[in-house]
Amino acid sequence: MKKRITLLVLLVLALFFVLNVFEALAGGNARRPAIVAGTARVQELQRMDSGWEGTWYWYVGSTGNATNLTGVTALGLLEAFNDVKDAAYLDAAVQAAAFIQAHLGVGATGTQYHVRTTAPDIVFLHKLSETTGDDSYAIRANQEWANLTSFWPAADDLDAFFRTINRPSIWDIAFFLEAAYLSGDTTWADDAAAILANISDTFYYTDTTWWYALNLAGAVRALVGCGYFEQYSEEVIALLTWLIGMVDEDIGVGGWVQDTAYAVMAFNSVGGSARQYANSLGRWLAGAQEASDGWLEDGDEYPEVDGEAVRALSCTIGSNITIDGFEPGAAGNSSWRRDLNSGNAAPFNGD
Repeated sequence: MKKRITLLVLLVLALFFVLNVFEALAGGNARRPAIVAGTARVQELQRMDSGWEGTWYWYVGSTGNATNLTGVTALGLLEAFNDVKDAAYLDAAVQAAAFIQAHLGVGATGTQYHVRTTAPDIVFLHKLSETTGDDSYAIRANQEWANLTSFWPAADDLDAFFRTINRPSIWDIAFFLEAAYLSGDTTWADDAAAILANISDTFYYTDTTWWYALNLAGAVRALVGCGYFEQYSEEVIALLTWLIGMVDEDIGVGGWVQDTAYAVMAFNSVGGSARQYANSLGRWLAGAQEASDGWLEDGDEYPEVDGEAVRALSCTIGSNITIDGFEPGAAGNSSWRRDLNSGNAAPFNGD
């Protein structure tokens, strides 16, 4: 009799496990419609005509070029490919890289539209190199990083420049930190990390600045993603806590798509208990998607923001997970989701 009861319990537990795994996988896949539709929109808006001066216009309906937004927008295509594995996404990312290499920076082979490549372009080229296994992208990224450092030999130089022009955007410096880290320039990266970790600096970290949420999210993402959490753990926790204070399930981060997207990436990079915030904000992003399959920011659609929203949604499965607490993780994560106001595991459903 005991054996029967034991066997029955084991069968029930096994069934419960299978059903929950199935539910989790279904939930993980339920977010894909938003990613697939959003990525298609980014592809649709990508310019391929012979006279292009940027792969995307500044905003939908404009004719202004956006050469400085190529890499940051294309990172969405690349993240979507890494998640969904649709070769068309990678093809579009490769086309964006072709534009960068032909027209931007000292390595331009065609008409040079800009004297330098931006830090997100460098990050994009490095990540594209990792995805494709093509070292030429990383070589070009390193070349352009050397070019950028001819303008700002040290992170302090970029910091001083921002203060001179009154641009309190540590979000930008965070991208430079990532570019330096990926390019192997540890000295520049270390100095940039120290700037990001100076949480008492009210030039960057004050809630009255336009970039406040982006600054918090960018700093968290870069410090954790580039391996500085152990050195600056208290500062990262403080930045993360401030960012959490800006989260509202009903309106994301202040109702802004871009701020919310970068908050998702920041929380995802931390993993563990922070993942519930990434997932809840991911649901908000999916719900904010327009009938056009893009996103509106203050009434306008910007391809850059579309790409950033896609990138954020694509990373909600993520590469990091922790057992508990706000600690950076490194192991692969399943498709399980956790609701913001619940301690129970629940699959992300995009609602």
